[in-house]
Amino acid sequence: MGEETNQRYVINSIMRASTILQCLAREDAGMKVGEIAKRLDLDRTTVFRLIVTLEECGYVEKILNTKEYKLGVGIFEVGSAYIRSTDLHSAARPMMIGLSRRVREAVHWAILSGEKAVCIDKIDSPRGLGTTSKIGRAASLNAGSVGKVLLAFQPDGVRDHLLATMDFPRLTEQTITTPEHMREVTDEIRRAGYCISLGEGDSDMACIAAPIFDHTGQMVAGISVGGPIHRFTDTESANFIREELLKVAHQISEIMGCREVPAFENAA
Repeated sequence: MGEETNQRYVINSIMRASTILQCLAREDAGMKVGEIAKRLDLDRTTVFRLIVTLEECGYVEKILNTKEYKLGVGIFEVGSAYIRSTDLHSAARPMMIGLSRRVREAVHWAILSGEKAVCIDKIDSPRGLGTTSKIGRAASLNAGSVGKVLLAFQPDGVRDHLLATMDFPRLTEQTITTPEHMREVTDEIRRAGYCISLGEGDSDMACIAAPIFDHTGQMVAGISVGGPIHRFTDTESANFIREELLKVAHQISEIMGCREVPAFENAA
């Protein structure tokens, strides 16, 4: 079916609804109907009708006691179904389970979405105690190892743009709060091939993360091991976790078709 034929079957209202969802996805906070209409250069009444329809479907939610709207849980359900259907997730999950059992900590799978790191899968710690992260949670890139890994392995232009536009909220005394410091740290992560964070997002928690590469050599996700900080300050334990994590990250990258996983110093 040719491009011209395809255009004959395009439903414009669905296209407009899609742009509304994309607009909301780029905002951490909610947006009013008028703001969406102005941003997308659409008629306010049209936007309102589409918003109400999307709300009925569960793809949009109205924020309580406001006139603002945000993405609804229906979007996450659709996104989760997509993730479950991808070869990437199919390849990763069994290895995540095995990694969690060996290191006895929680294992997370995250991707970059806008200026956030989004957890799309998690294996809970066999110990019953671990991180408080949740699937679907979006976190700032400046606090925690997986966010910094997702930032570090972006192409230079993308990394520069993110450093110039992303937020740097201070969550603990250890959180990185300036673009200059983050650039230095991500340069080091690129050399080492992994990142460890101690008490950056939560003063009692620690995490080690590594990148996953696809057949084009591009980073497509980050995998991390996290848990109580005292289990990561012991050198022997931390080294074991790091080695197991890097081994799994390398294996998943190879399964994803990465013919030559980058060589790193592995000493950050």
